[in-house]
Amino acid sequence: MQGRRRRFLGALGAALGCSMLPIRQLYARAPLRMLVGFAPGGAVDLVARGLAEGMRTQGYTTIVENKSGAGGRIAVDALLAAGGEGNSVLLTPSTNLTLYPHLYKNLGYTPHDFTPLGTASEFVFGFAVGADSPAQTLQDFLALAQRDARVAVYGTPGAGTVMSFLGAMLAKASHVPLTAVPYKGGSLALSDTVGGTLPSLITTLPNLIPMHKAGKIRILATTGRASSPSVPDVPTFAAAGYPDLTMTEYFALLGHKHMSREAAQALSQTVIDAVGSPVFEQAMRQLYFLPKATTSEALKQQLDKGYTFWRQIVQDSGYTPEI
Repeated sequence: MQGRRRRFLGALGAALGCSMLPIRQLYARAPLRMLVGFAPGGAVDLVARGLAEGMRTQGYTTIVENKSGAGGRIAVDALLAAGGEGNSVLLTPSTNLTLYPHLYKNLGYTPHDFTPLGTASEFVFGFAVGADSPAQTLQDFLALAQRDARVAVYGTPGAGTVMSFLGAMLAKASHVPLTAVPYKGGSLALSDTVGGTLPSLITTLPNLIPMHKAGKIRILATTGRASSPSVPDVPTFAAAGYPDLTMTEYFALLGHKHMSREAAQALSQTVIDAVGSPVFEQAMRQLYFLPKATTSEALKQQLDKGYTFWRQIVQDSGYTPEI
């Protein structure tokens, strides 16, 4: 299989000089493997399948391959092992490249080990309380938490996640001592908040919106630059007086660092067109994600900026990197 792939790319290289076909059509002749580091049915998987479908409309035969585990790192390792032949890409939350290097001593990769291809969608995070909570606003919650340590507790999908650092940042900015309770996944924390055994939680906004709309929780603030169109009644942290808690996460498509420039250019344009397609936009909005396409160069700049940002946040928090 690898030999056939090399022969194909060799023939492709010769064809590029004389063929009148667009470069993208030539590269699209070979199947593309899209690696996802999370289980089928989860947010990253659903975005990947929506993107794969959009890429099929652009001529690519894209197969989503789930390699879940270790917070997405198994799929990252699989891409690095695949080499630079160009038949494998990775769809991952950007923090796997910008935050993880500061959390694990022996992670084995940095953002510079990949070829940025583009982004598929973005989302923000939300802070929520149970429907029976007397807190109607973020300031209400913080005032209650200041008076009662039993209220000053928030759940997160896990230790060392973006959400755990967000809670620490809120505690520092508000001067209210808040205690994080790490769960093994955001859905478990959400269930306890709905059930009334957990005072509050911080997790991805798309996970919170259905329960908010159903009246089972109350979202008090989001990390968006503006209020989400899905919950326009919910203010941002910035509007509540905490502008430093403005934060957006995005799903990035990456290739191996040795991927050829021609293959990267073809894929980058394909991603832009796929993200702009009606089929992908509709799929993302149903999931409460915002379709967001960027160029490969813009993604590189985002990753570099995010890497520097999280390095400072982790250092300021006193978090001890894991082995």
